[in-house]
Amino acid sequence: MSGRISQPVAGPLPCAADSVSGPVHYAAVIRPAFYRWHEGRFESARLLDVDRASLGSLGERITVIEAGDFVAVVATEPSLAALAADRLRVHWTSPDIRGNTSVESSDRVAGVLSRHYRWPSRLGWGESEAWVVADCTTHAARLWVGTATPEVLRQDLSMLLSLAPDAIELFSDRSGTGLGRLASDDAAADAAFVSQRIGLPIAIRLDPNYQRDVDALGMAQRWVVRGWGEGAAPERLALKTASPGAAPVVALMLTRPECREPAGNSSAERASPYVGAHPEADDAPDGDDTPRLFAEESFLDEWADERQRDPLELRLELMEDTRGKRLIEAVRERAQWRSPVRHRDRARIPVEGLLHGRGFAYCHVPNVQDSLEAGTRAAWIADVAVDPVTGEVALSRVVVGQDAGAAPDEIALGKALEHALLKPSFPLVTQSGDFDQWGRDAASAGDPPAIDAMIAPLGTPPTTSPRLPAARIEGGTPSWRLSAATLAPGTAAIANALFDATGQRFRQPPFTPARVRAALQGEAADTRPDPGLPARRPWRRKGWLGAAASLVAMGSVAAGMMPWQPAMAPIPHPAAGLYSQAAIERGRLVAEAGDCAVCHTAGPDGETNAGGRAFDTPFGTLYSTNITPDESTGIGNWSYAAFERAMRHGVSRDGRHLYPAFPYTAFAKLSDADMQSLYAYLMTQPPTAAPAVENDLRFPFNIRGLMAGWNALYHDPKPFIPDPTRSALWNRGAYLAEGAGHCSACHSPRNAMGAEKNGDDYLGGALVDGWEAPALNALSKAPVAWTETALYDYLRGGRAEHHGVAAGPMAPVVAGLAELPESDVRAIAHYVASLLPITDTAEAARMAEATLAKSAATVDGFESGERLYNGACASCHDADTVAVFSRAETSLALNTNLHSERPDNVIQAILDGVVAPRAGGENAGEMPAFREQFSDSQLSDLMGYLRARFAPGEPAWQNLEARIGALRATAAGP
Repeated sequence: MSGRISQPVAGPLPCAADSVSGPVHYAAVIRPAFYRWHEGRFESARLLDVDRASLGSLGERITVIEAGDFVAVVATEPSLAALAADRLRVHWTSPDIRGNTSVESSDRVAGVLSRHYRWPSRLGWGESEAWVVADCTTHAARLWVGTATPEVLRQDLSMLLSLAPDAIELFSDRSGTGLGRLASDDAAADAAFVSQRIGLPIAIRLDPNYQRDVDALGMAQRWVVRGWGEGAAPERLALKTASPGAAPVVALMLTRPECREPAGNSSAERASPYVGAHPEADDAPDGDDTPRLFAEESFLDEWADERQRDPLELRLELMEDTRGKRLIEAVRERAQWRSPVRHRDRARIPVEGLLHGRGFAYCHVPNVQDSLEAGTRAAWIADVAVDPVTGEVALSRVVVGQDAGAAPDEIALGKALEHALLKPSFPLVTQSGDFDQWGRDAASAGDPPAIDAMIAPLGTPPTTSPRLPAARIEGGTPSWRLSAATLAPGTAAIANALFDATGQRFRQPPFTPARVRAALQGEAADTRPDPGLPARRPWRRKGWLGAAASLVAMGSVAAGMMPWQPAMAPIPHPAAGLYSQAAIERGRLVAEAGDCAVCHTAGPDGETNAGGRAFDTPFGTLYSTNITPDESTGIGNWSYAAFERAMRHGVSRDGRHLYPAFPYTAFAKLSDADMQSLYAYLMTQPPTAAPAVENDLRFPFNIRGLMAGWNALYHDPKPFIPDPTRSALWNRGAYLAEGAGHCSACHSPRNAMGAEKNGDDYLGGALVDGWEAPALNALSKAPVAWTETALYDYLRGGRAEHHGVAAGPMAPVVAGLAELPESDVRAIAHYVASLLPITDTAEAARMAEATLAKSAATVDGFESGERLYNGACASCHDADTVAVFSRAETSLALNTNLHSERPDNVIQAILDGVVAPRAGGENAGEMPAFREQFSDSQLSDLMGYLRARFAPGEPAWQNLEARIGALRATAAGP
């Protein structure tokens, strides 16, 4: 099975679209079924053949690119390229995998401390979703890409395209100074190669799907650091690279086998600023010294912790360089450094829901043409705040000192650092491509860090800092150019600060939320410690929260399968400040995705989340409960363990089984981070006293203990498990749709016991509160096939061009989705698109045109209905009438409801009107109610006419008047 790495989606192209040589085409790249960069060598499955016939009629509009083991499809529209990539069948050989001959040995000799550190070939997939555009010929290349390493990319492109480096222009909104390479370079190479092959400008979407390249390329370098000595400072340090080589762009390795292994390297020995340090040169990569620096500075921090030394004092003791010492002392004074108290078992108590830590790192990059005394020195003190619930790491403050032999103005230096530092630092702690990572435009990493930049110039005491005229800032970019040394200590400083905050040592970047959470929970503390070394005790949440987490872990499997469950003790309401604002905001998004307030609020005038809304089921009437933090009638005295048991297993705090009308069958799929965040959000909302309304269920369904058997038959309490054969975008969409979004709760039919049907019936359509939730699979009755773009428009804005507006129970769903980041709504659209018979925009337009033509024909025998339509409906719904402000934007001929087997949605819309929300609080469409204007008989005549005219290929609805009467009575209420 192959993997599509680039999923084109809707979104504006960069300004490149106006600068390229021709119309932009779109590509989707298909990677080998297996590929990786392992121990300095690229290994992958090899291409056998590409079955173009698998594209069917779609092949006439698709260009397929094959070169070596590189495969891509090209189309005139993003959705068409995506559809072709899904359908194209590509066959691969089994990969040629060499055994791992490296051994990460450890020295167990007294007085020797040994650690292994790794440095990734790709730090992350990119900073944010964007289009990468390439316009290449056999003579020149122009690319628009946000690259952190432009010169490295230029060299790779030179080999890939057989062009001189000066023939390649790179346009980027980045400064080009980063802490590591991003997979945006791989997207750029993909686009450039395809563009040169077909002679047209190519756009490829850079999104979390490129995380697959990050995962495949893995750790490019492995450093072994050893220290000898029984005293407070090591007598000797040795640094050795055990696995050399940085992976070039994937397209280069797929198209040119000679580039699958790095060329021999004879770099000179790297100098160290510390006495007794001996970096070894064998096969060390040229150029970027950041990996070596990360290993050395992390090791010194570990040595200081082992010996309970101040890490700054340790470095000063190991240095003879006067300028370096002066810089460290100046940075220490500026940051008001205090020696950390580091005990392995110290309690780390969150402050305002966050764990705080501080780390230091230093770097000296000498000028190779001069003596060791020359060159640039840089020192960092980084402050981080770690959210133990979400795993997010926020860089809160950075004190950066530099000694370059000159003294530019501090303010100008600060602006230059801010420009170069902020974006490159983010991939260190975000963008892991995790399925439960919320979009950047909502749950962001927080406010930008405060940057305190300083210069300790030659001959100037460290406590003074002369001010010179500010450097010019042109176009928002500081004109003062930073040296690579300025940012080089950043990764080690952040890693050391993370250790100070959490007690966990991260020996390889990036420090993503998933890795941080795993380390805090003691599940995969990472970090690839030497074999046999004792693990540091992980940070544990204290008090009731820690006990709750342990209790849930022990009882997770059998919790919902016993007829009688024990009650969980009530707790005092969680203290203010227990959770961070970031965790609370994340919980708000989970609640919006799950429509919590919609079900737990009794009508438009009810108190939010206070419960009391009635749900009519085949087994009787159920009422939603109070989920505000009121301690007597709500969940204010629920522990997290009790909350999670209810959400995952359907068992209340008092031990009673819940009914699956509360969709715990879907909420069970939430990740731990999202579950805790939701709890944090609900516990910080205003409490409302509202006693529960008793359910009215028939025997034997009123016996709650029977739900234990139901759970055993129909409920899987395991959290969501991503599909490794699917893209990051698909998995994110599946997680949201199947978990918090609980789409199947409404869109899947149920069996006689009220359980959702699976298989072909999954998302096959159902009735909810008198409305039909249409099928979201191959059973869809939409007259025009959906496109992924149309799905996004519908979910984001409440309206799709060829499908109409969201109404009924779907309207509040769209309103909730409007609160979510755009990228998350796109992910849901992508997932749903994989279940529906999807087409491209051009084909959808042709289908719509044919459907509209059919509706233009005159229908006989419906004169009464036609008169009602002309009098009440035509002014808004007919295109040839006089224009009015409230004209419907979508013809009724394209409305799925008129093509459905059931008339319910049309009846409900006419009786009670439509208000379709749009992101931003506006309405995508609105129709008045006609409950009082039409009798049942008149409405039956009108609907008969609507069906005959706008869905002429569908059979007439039967027993309309009776169904109208039933829904009128139900909707009217008591």
